[in-house]
Amino acid sequence: MMLCIQWLCGLLGFSEIMNKKLLVLSCSQAKRDCDGLLPALARYDGPPYRVLRKFLRDYQWPEDVSIGVLSARYGLFGILKGIENYDTRMDAATARVKASECSKTLKEWATYHQKVYLSVGRDYLPAVQPALDRLNNKEEVFQGPIGLKMSQIKSFLNNTSSDRREKAEVEGGTGKTRYFLPDWDDLLDPEFDFEQDSFSGPTRKKREDKHCCVLMQPEQMCDGVLVSLAQHGTSKGPLRRLEGTEAGALSPPPLRRQFGLSSEQYLFGDCGAFSYVNEEKPTISVEQAVALYESYGFDFGASVDHIPVRKINKNGEKTFLSDNERQERIKVTRENAEDFIEATKKRKAQFNPVGTIQALNPEEYAKSVHHYSSLGYRHLAIGGLVPLSDSEIESIARAVIAAANELKERPWIHLFGVFRPKLQKVFRELRIDSFDSATYFRKAWLRSDQNYLSINGKWYAALRVPMTSDGRTRQRLIAANADIAQLEQEEHKVLSLLCRYDRDEASISEVLDAVLSYDCHLERSSEIQSMQKRYKETLEERPWRECKCPFCKEIGIHILIFRGANRNKRRGAHNTLMLYKCIQEGGHV
Repeated sequence: MMLCIQWLCGLLGFSEIMNKKLLVLSCSQAKRDCDGLLPALARYDGPPYRVLRKFLRDYQWPEDVSIGVLSARYGLFGILKGIENYDTRMDAATARVKASECSKTLKEWATYHQKVYLSVGRDYLPAVQPALDRLNNKEEVFQGPIGLKMSQIKSFLNNTSSDRREKAEVEGGTGKTRYFLPDWDDLLDPEFDFEQDSFSGPTRKKREDKHCCVLMQPEQMCDGVLVSLAQHGTSKGPLRRLEGTEAGALSPPPLRRQFGLSSEQYLFGDCGAFSYVNEEKPTISVEQAVALYESYGFDFGASVDHIPVRKINKNGEKTFLSDNERQERIKVTRENAEDFIEATKKRKAQFNPVGTIQALNPEEYAKSVHHYSSLGYRHLAIGGLVPLSDSEIESIARAVIAAANELKERPWIHLFGVFRPKLQKVFRELRIDSFDSATYFRKAWLRSDQNYLSINGKWYAALRVPMTSDGRTRQRLIAANADIAQLEQEEHKVLSLLCRYDRDEASISEVLDAVLSYDCHLERSSEIQSMQKRYKETLEERPWRECKCPFCKEIGIHILIFRGANRNKRRGAHNTLMLYKCIQEGGHV
């Protein structure tokens, strides 16, 4: 719990989190009846939750408010925790059983809240009474009949710090191409000491790590960030799985601030279909997707799709899907899109629903454009493109745009997961509206020869200085009976020489010999010959000195050292900035 508090203090600032107010609601008998897990905010359908959801349709989540739920089934937990449908009533016996655990949780929550407000039934109070007796008048219990309590809840919400929620308005076919950066939990230590090669704190939660988009400011490196709901099943990312009592379950993170987004940039959510591509059915439901997009304040949310890939990895073996199985995935995708837009209308969702299309050929994609438009979609996303060739993608794009141009109002067209440099001229001709791709970001460490994109469009190889402290590297060195102490000395010597070279205190030959010698000891001998020429080119031309982006200006040669996330991801962010500028200028990378 304390680690979560420290993380939030770093994200929001100490004074902000300590000034937050905590509202605890009792669960409600009325619930939305659907399978799977739904955030409690969406699952419960009693009057307090309807009041809260109505407020959140008009206003952004107040940053000075946390909300917890007291439940007969789950005890005391944060309102964003995913829960199943259930039918359990609170009574005196249940409250006594839960009193110890619930009171402990409430006492912990109270330590980082200015005041605690409770709107719970009288049967629920005994479950937290031991904690209330020790809050020293720091609590306020809403009293009276249900109508009065609803008035008190409305008054509480209206007195919070919250801006009005504005729905994003984006038209299709304008000729402006927007680029979305996929989020890969790209947080960096802003105080990382590159000279000493050390972090500002022992763990991320004890540092004030920030997203690369924030650290790149004042430069803007994208038109928005694409966040996958697949994070909800993992322990990483802003939408990571919530246990329930941690601070992050009490209120959504301020994603726009976390990503450093301006009013002209957008939050785009998708379902992360590649994360469940080997499953027979999507692992996220339509109701879950709508609830999560709405709860976390997205501007755009994609419908739940299932990719009709040719083969999957089943039980560790590659298995080809039959034509019938692939068509079934397309059917599931279409039916989900139909249910998705109906759910957004019913819930009065404030995000723009994006209909995700999957198909097997250009003709099917084109037909789907007309069908989705008839459902009411004004924003469409074309999925299933990543494994296809450039020529296949071009055929699909042309068919989709031809169908879109036949409509009275042309929809906004997004391409999922592809950039394809050779197709940029075609995409501009067709007026493709947006795309997302992490290719240029990840090239920073996934390629051996093209890691850094210079301002003149030339790619350079980054100088590899592997860490002997890396777990897998160290195991390999131990297995090879390597002299680790000697390698550590050589590693530090190489880093020192690179820094001296950037200060014009060492020669190219001296640095190059040291880098290659160290690399050879790390069992890269097969690549040494091919990399020597590229390393020399990088050192001779010093491309980082020509770039004025915040990262190149701040860390110099370290932007071209292939080593650890704080260097590699800064280089990836630099590459993305170069890509974004090229897109804005209508150029070719």
